[in-house]
Amino acid sequence: MTDPTGPSRKTGSFLSAPALHLDRRSLMKTGGALAGLFFAPGALTLGGATRAYAADQFIHQLGWIKSIQFGGHFAAIEKGYFAEEGIDAVFEAGGPGMDGAALVASGQVMTSDGDVESTVRNRINGIPVKAFAAIMQKAPGAIMSLASKPIKTLADFPGKTIALPNATRPQMDALMTAAGLDPASVNYVPVGTDPGILAAGQVDGYYGWATNQGVMLKTRGVDIEVAYMNDLGLPGYAGVLYATDESIDTKADLIVRWLKAEIKGWQWFLDNPEEMAKLMVDKYGQRGLDLAAQTAEAGVYKDFIPVGDAAKNGLLWIEPDVFAKGIEFSIKAGDLKEGQVKVEDVVTQTLIAKAHGKA
Repeated sequence: MTDPTGPSRKTGSFLSAPALHLDRRSLMKTGGALAGLFFAPGALTLGGATRAYAADQFIHQLGWIKSIQFGGHFAAIEKGYFAEEGIDAVFEAGGPGMDGAALVASGQVMTSDGDVESTVRNRINGIPVKAFAAIMQKAPGAIMSLASKPIKTLADFPGKTIALPNATRPQMDALMTAAGLDPASVNYVPVGTDPGILAAGQVDGYYGWATNQGVMLKTRGVDIEVAYMNDLGLPGYAGVLYATDESIDTKADLIVRWLKAEIKGWQWFLDNPEEMAKLMVDKYGQRGLDLAAQTAEAGVYKDFIPVGDAAKNGLLWIEPDVFAKGIEFSIKAGDLKEGQVKVEDVVTQTLIAKAHGKA
């Protein structure tokens, strides 16, 4: 059974089968002798009897708190898509100081999500993770400011106080450097989940998702200016899904099965935004979520998910060319030398292609 709250537990072992007393380790010790007993995921058949065994656990570290922006994940739980693939999916909540790449690299979780630039930066820093899918074809990450005191371009940043997550600071520094501006000229402060600090005038700019905090501010009647990170120069995609090189090489089948469920989950979310918003508020999301705000946000993802490459090839599609631009961005910013990181080091299209039956 899939647990949306994500507690730790041991999985992958067989449920009790009195006549056999087998677990996964003992089965592996038999070599190929029992290979013929397996006919389908989740079942052990011998002499006409069928024994169910535990689903494969798959832990994903979310980049932010559990809310509607991750609705497709929880739709796949709710509708049983992960269960159909023999997967016990767990989604751990994130936050401002969370380092998904470190958790993935350490093996504490299977996957996490980020963006193109952070994926390239991880490789630069020697973290062996690679992107294999992208939820949002257009990135909703943005610097929001009050319309009465707008921040529209990078030239508006010097002298401003910007609320920004730790994980996004390297991206902003790279953008400023590439634009010939001093990153130290901006005063960055920690960001919380509530953009009220912008409405109160405590900061000049607030980093968040236009689909999330932007909608939240607008529903509160706050007139804002939105400067998308893509428009500021950061290469495409958001919700970039990544895993270690080792997992991609040795657990490809598991990840492909997970992706198949994900694709169905995100499609269901797009088809049922209001119902998904209610599920997040009542069952899967962080406590205290506002239904009106979640519903309003749910409706805007149609402009970010089933567009671009996904419109042509299917949901969660990923194109290496986008990462090539990310590498070029890092080179221009002075963070990377020509030839230091190759496109194939940071992205693979193989898994999402298999999930869509294209490989």
